[in-house]
Amino acid sequence: MEIYSLASGSSGNSYVIVHNKRALLLDAGLSGKKLIGALADVGVDPAWIEAVLVSHEHNDHVAGAGIISRKLNVPVYMTRGTWMAAAEKLGPLPRGKIIIRSGTFFRVADLLVTAYPICHDAREPVNYVFSTGAHKAAVLTDTGCVTRSMLHTLAQCHALILEANHSAEMLFAGPYPWPLKQRIASRQGHLSNAQAARIAAWLSAHGQLRQVQLGHLSAVNNTPDLARGEVAEYLARQRVSRALCRNVQVLPRQQPGPILQVK
Repeated sequence: MEIYSLASGSSGNSYVIVHNKRALLLDAGLSGKKLIGALADVGVDPAWIEAVLVSHEHNDHVAGAGIISRKLNVPVYMTRGTWMAAAEKLGPLPRGKIIIRSGTFFRVADLLVTAYPICHDAREPVNYVFSTGAHKAAVLTDTGCVTRSMLHTLAQCHALILEANHSAEMLFAGPYPWPLKQRIASRQGHLSNAQAARIAAWLSAHGQLRQVQLGHLSAVNNTPDLARGEVAEYLARQRVSRALCRNVQVLPRQQPGPILQVK
């Protein structure tokens, strides 16, 4: 299984999960034209995509979901709450919507997909774990906290795209108005570098985590070097796997990132 980040940030988010030349598109927060261009950049044939999965209704996750569903003639999977909040943005869906429930699993594109709840200021947000049977990977972004239940769900994952949205120090010293700072730092907001580091360390010590990519970085309240440094240094202090410490990668905000080869 391979995971390609097409974009990861507040300007747009989209990931492609590929297995045996069958694929899923997780979120589509770019224009249809940019999505098709990004797929070409990473060498994924749009014909491989069998469905679009949506995590929640915010525009940086659904802007192009309806467009790409119509263009590729594929269904869109989402929770009922997300559908109720995003229906107008999505427009008509030729292959229809498939309503999923948090905490349940389904099979599509030769993958077993589990939807799990996240902590975000959206109607019914989820993210997903992808399993080939032999290996598991997940995306964990757009959450302000990680519950024990979420950790239990993620513990069997070998690879993870993990939100490191902001440095707490940069956020609170920065230019954002106070209510926005509070929202970002809240339990319904976004994970900080320090939170990401603790999550990665726990999943390495108590689970199967061997690879991590940091995503959804803020353009104002973080930098790639700072995010990578904070997470890698914490992992080293916790004496987790040296390979994991060395291989922390940061995803670009507005262009495709390095492939995550799940093995």
